[in-house]
Amino acid sequence: LSQIYYYSGGQSYSYGAFKNRITAATGPGNASITISNMQPSDTGSYTCEVFSPQGNAGQSQKSVIVSVLVKPSQPFCKIEGTPEKGHLIYLLCRCEEGLPHPTYRWYRVEENTLKPVTEQFNPNTGILYIGNLTTFETGYYRCIASNTLGNSTCELDLTAKHSDSGIVAGALIGAILAAVIICIIVWVLTKKAKNRKSPNNEMQEMAQKQSNADYVQVPNEENIPATTVPSSNATTEYPSVDETTAPGAPDNNEKQVMEKEETA
Repeated sequence: LSQIYYYSGGQSYSYGAFKNRITAATGPGNASITISNMQPSDTGSYTCEVFSPQGNAGQSQKSVIVSVLVKPSQPFCKIEGTPEKGHLIYLLCRCEEGLPHPTYRWYRVEENTLKPVTEQFNPNTGILYIGNLTTFETGYYRCIASNTLGNSTCELDLTAKHSDSGIVAGALIGAILAAVIICIIVWVLTKKAKNRKSPNNEMQEMAQKQSNADYVQVPNEENIPATTVPSSNATTEYPSVDETTAPGAPDNNEKQVMEKEETA
């Protein structure tokens, strides 16, 4: 025991976890004690030792086992495994406190009614084994821990919505990866198209400049007209000064006669 108790001179003394919870008998020859406000931790073996001043032979001590009965504490429920269709899972149910040791029962909740589950179930450990989670086995499960003092419960959710969470997450991740791959492919193709377009643009610009240029036709030898060149034996006759004078123009004598006539 994690305490010291003794009785002397009509007074009792106690220490440790039982402090202020022990009352000792004051009558001569009576070593009884009363423990108040019992706790689960008070469970254990208690020994009474008797010392005789006269030294009479006989049994000097006696032990007694004290068990503090406790209602089952709130069970701890847990899912072991991946709660997805086709997977192996375990449903765990365990109480930290409870004396006598609680027994466990699993039930499936169907429309506010409890349907007992007995397949591959251990009532002493509270472990329920579900070999292959299917749509039929999804739903809400309740564990009840009980002993002679009462019971406590906890629940687990194995609905189809919960069991499909892994599939939804996988589909979402796959969609994101596909989108990333598509973006990379589009970027690569766009970059290649730009690289191909640059030399084509230069060639188109050169072709456009050539089409806008004015071309001058350069005659070849066949298209040059023949020029008549006089022969070296031919003689060129030029008119004389007298012949070049207009035939109707009067000479100087005639002009003087005409001026005199006009004066007269």
